[in-house]
Amino acid sequence: MKTLEDRIAARRALVVPDRILVATDLTDAEYLVPHAIAQARACGAALTFVHVIPPGEAQTLNARAIAHEDSAAMAEEASRSLEAIAARVRALDIPCDVLVVAGYPCEQIDAIARAIHAGRILAGTHGRRHLRKFFLGSVAHEILRSSEIPVFTIGPLAREASSFGAPRKMLHPVSLQAGFEESARIAIEIAQFYRADITLLHVLSGDVHDQGDADRIIEWTKSEMQRIVPDEAALWTHVTSQVEVGNVVDEILNVDAEMQADLIVLGVNHEGAFSPIRGDDTVYKIIARAKSPVLSIRHGVESA
Repeated sequence: MKTLEDRIAARRALVVPDRILVATDLTDAEYLVPHAIAQARACGAALTFVHVIPPGEAQTLNARAIAHEDSAAMAEEASRSLEAIAARVRALDIPCDVLVVAGYPCEQIDAIARAIHAGRILAGTHGRRHLRKFFLGSVAHEILRSSEIPVFTIGPLAREASSFGAPRKMLHPVSLQAGFEESARIAIEIAQFYRADITLLHVLSGDVHDQGDADRIIEWTKSEMQRIVPDEAALWTHVTSQVEVGNVVDEILNVDAEMQADLIVLGVNHEGAFSPIRGDDTVYKIIARAKSPVLSIRHGVESA
């Protein structure tokens, strides 16, 4: 059983990681590196860049198995590319190291993140054009489902990283299902650390207007979200409770665009399904279409 000190350290790592693992296929480095640098500066974190060379069967269907010599050459080339990136990062006085490994990306990334005690995994969703579907549908899918470490994903429409890396406006969709309090409090703590404004958003289904007490349901929903906001939060952040009615994905994306959020924080339950987001397709729609980076946090990580 974890001690109080362990739980405090785990909670701090969720909010302010000491080390961030950056998973890259090298073709996504152009847009991942600025985000990695900005987050490292904001958190005072060290960076570890990881590139995984998958086995032949994990490649696209029309790709041939990689010969040993070719695999070794790929590893050497990847190491040179990562070292060049690391040199740029170290020139900014940010601690940085690199790793090139072979294996299945989702397994290796999760294992390395645990081994180096990373507090966050940073990954892109659009790298190699011919592997875009594979990466988003398989690697990102498995990392999001299996990793107990928060995963920070940068979608294709996400805004460029700010120079200081600290979010000023955050959006946290709230499910009001079991475990929602944990991820909501973590999202609020992140907002407190960065002194950012945060909007707690719950989306009701469209048929709520068919009920005679729709206004009462909306007000009760707002009060439930406000109930989990600590009294001291007002000292460091401004928390807004917002309720919308309609399609979950559309409403989250609409609010994200309207408020121009710098970060969306999503809670994930023990089964790996997002709440209130249902189904993997819905998750990827948000990540792929959001104009903000998305940080996913599994419920129960702190007590696991």
